[in-house]
Amino acid sequence: MKQRSLRLVETENRFAGLEPEELNESEAGSVMDLALRVLAARHRKGQAIENPEQTQAYLRLHLAERPSEVFACLYLDTRHRLIALEELFQGTIDGASVHPREVVRRAIQVNAAALIMAHNHPLC
Repeated sequence: MKQRSLRLVETENRFAGLEPEELNESEAGSVMDLALRVLAARHRKGQAIENPEQTQAYLRLHLAERPSEVFACLYLDTRHRLIALEELFQGTIDGASVHPREVVRRAIQVNAAALIMAHNHPLC
């Protein structure tokens, strides 16, 4: 394989100008898998969550494609470092029953100091 200079790799954006419509189903799946791996590296256990936009992108990739309602929690320590992302409840296409007692119980089990609750809006 041809090696590129480090400077070129850092400044080149191979995805600039690429539109989703230009990808076939397999390519779109590969891009999603790659995006999830990049976000997983940024949000690995012990990594701080720095801003709402970063969290929104991470949750969107994890929850957006679900066919039914999903309620999830990001559990954080005192410095807002990620402990875990867990999908706690799943529902139907238009709703999910959430039991606050279970959310709190799980937060105590993982020793979370903070949590971010999220749910998706399933595609119809």
